[in-house]
Amino acid sequence: MDVAVREAGFEPHIKCFAHTINLATQAGLGVAHVARLLERVRRVTAFFHRSSTAAVVLTSKQKLLQLPPHKLIMDVTTRWNSSLDMLVRYLEQQAAIAAALTSPEIRQNARNIDTLDTYDIVNAEFLVKLLNPLKTATTVLCEENRPTVSLIVPLKNMIEENMAPNDSDSPIVADTKRAILRNISGRYSGDVYNYLLESTVLDPRFQSLLQLDCNQREAVFQRIQKRVQQLQQNQPTDEKSMERKEDASAHCSTHGGEGALEAEGGAESEEEPASKKTALEDLLGDSFSKTEQPSKGIERETELYRREASIPLSCCPLTWWRENSSKYPLLSPLVKEYLSIPATSVPSERVFSTAGDIVTAQRSQLLPENVDMLIFLKKNMTIS
Repeated sequence: MDVAVREAGFEPHIKCFAHTINLATQAGLGVAHVARLLERVRRVTAFFHRSSTAAVVLTSKQKLLQLPPHKLIMDVTTRWNSSLDMLVRYLEQQAAIAAALTSPEIRQNARNIDTLDTYDIVNAEFLVKLLNPLKTATTVLCEENRPTVSLIVPLKNMIEENMAPNDSDSPIVADTKRAILRNISGRYSGDVYNYLLESTVLDPRFQSLLQLDCNQREAVFQRIQKRVQQLQQNQPTDEKSMERKEDASAHCSTHGGEGALEAEGGAESEEEPASKKTALEDLLGDSFSKTEQPSKGIERETELYRREASIPLSCCPLTWWRENSSKYPLLSPLVKEYLSIPATSVPSERVFSTAGDIVTAQRSQLLPENVDMLIFLKKNMTIS
């Protein structure tokens, strides 16, 4: 994927942040002490999944101890959050599990299965507390409504702050933090990180950039102003060329025959006379008709945007910019370029899953255009 993006010239390459979180968390779960702890929990869970007698005994102990009648969760190696769910469920049912493993009905078959001791339980609770913010960040990214690229920098900073070492950390928690922090800190650097900062500052939820100092914030806004100037320089040329094309096509379609005859006969095309200045324009035109320099307009608009109060985190930045695009005519075209990039590839991957649910063995004769329409309706039509 990296080579394809580089060869196609689609730089910078913003990698899926949900996948980045998954890689960092997998590195943390791969720490030797954590791996051994998960393996012990996995063996207990597999025993109750495999033995119907043990499952019945566990259910009876849950009723006796007034615990929720939940089944134990077995994790999947490709999904780190399933390991977290397995730990959470084990901690919830640890009293019922211990009682079931010591019951006469299954004690003979559970001789090689041991429960976690107090030290392991404490470490499991710390791990759950440590990994919960990562799961919440993954949930935020997997929402299909507005996972804009501006979320990456705030979420990455939140993860790095949570993974900072603490004197009260146990050795297993400290090792897990270091592994996660080492994995995620080296990602999104250089030009890619600058691009992400520019995307973040254009999000009205995060435009204050509190994680940066004053000089760094000024540098980001300076780059934003340069990008707006580049867009302004390219926009007039494109508009003029489009106008010339439209005028030429309109002239050929409406006056094609007449134009050819006039060219043969040497007739000259009539031109409209230039409009005369009014008396007021003649007297005060030099004083009041001066246009503002583009750079001054960009600076003024940027300062106005920086004074805006941050919108709540629950609000949609795309909706805010749609409502305020007339207030910021220079910045809003740049926003479309930045905030149109998703922070994760999860929504697009779900489209493939939807296609797999639609094209089944019983519906294998669907025409491609019908499949396209069904997918479009599924992903865009909301039923109230």
